[in-house]
Amino acid sequence: MRRHHLLLAGIALLGACTDPATTGTMSAPDAQAAQAAAIKAPASENQDLATLRAATAKFHRFEEATDARYTFLFMNMCMVDQSAAKLGGMGYHYVNTDLLDDKLDVANPEALLYEPQANGQLRLVAVEYVIPAAAWTSPNPPELFGRQLVLNAFNLWALHVWAWENNPSGIYANWNPRVNCDNAS
Repeated sequence: MRRHHLLLAGIALLGACTDPATTGTMSAPDAQAAQAAAIKAPASENQDLATLRAATAKFHRFEEATDARYTFLFMNMCMVDQSAAKLGGMGYHYVNTDLLDDKLDVANPEALLYEPQANGQLRLVAVEYVIPAAAWTSPNPPELFGRQLVLNAFNLWALHVWAWENNPSGIYANWNPRVNCDNAS
């Protein structure tokens, strides 16, 4: 069991070891929170999160994401919660439209979420799994990571996974109070 947690911690740190111009580093409290969350999660969920992080680590370099066809900028804007609750941000959603179908694959999220940085770079913070409502024919919502996707206002089944930025609201929450669009152009 301890080996499994060390593997997860290693994969999480691997993402922080890529190009320093486009990545942030995880603080000690964030690393401890991620480790605590991993300990509480079921083994299959931890394996899926490890698979997700390993598959998306290269996308810390935005050029890798565009090379992999994550080029469609959803809503053409950096997204933040505009409600009175001010729940946080999501950032820019770059979508690979080739993946928009009725299938979900842990290693191939449909969207990558980036937070704009003061230096003009984009920092990978999360991914989003998406199925267009018209493509989903089952009476039950699609599921991934042991969670049901939620039908949103854009008529998309969606699930956010904050794999690269600790989210005090939860790894699967829509908004992250630690993400903002202050540096959006």
